[in-house]
Amino acid sequence: MEDRKYGKTFIREWRLHRGLSLRRLAGRLELDGPDDTFSHASIGRIETGKQPYTQPILEAIAAALDVTVADLLMVDPDKEGEVIDLVRRINAKNRDAAIRMLKALAEGTGTDG
Repeated sequence: MEDRKYGKTFIREWRLHRGLSLRRLAGRLELDGPDDTFSHASIGRIETGKQPYTQPILEAIAAALDVTVADLLMVDPDKEGEVIDLVRRINAKNRDAAIRMLKALAEGTGTDG
């Protein structure tokens, strides 16, 4: 059973999805103000729910992982990450067509056979 004092995030899952160690992620963080230095150990404690996080820290982690803060809080990359990454890489000209295709595929789910 998990000893989690603070809310669940998907920071660890996104970090591993990007192939980063805690130290490499910490090295990518760009923070201003009182949180301008943030250790890999602190990130590890946030990942396990043993340390609270602030909005600036979430924003810095999200930027370092090339995701949104909402992704860190709500999206498991092991389940949805590849689709999210692909959709973000589609240029604006093709995005509407891609969304229409995805919607058509989603609407067709479960109606066959």
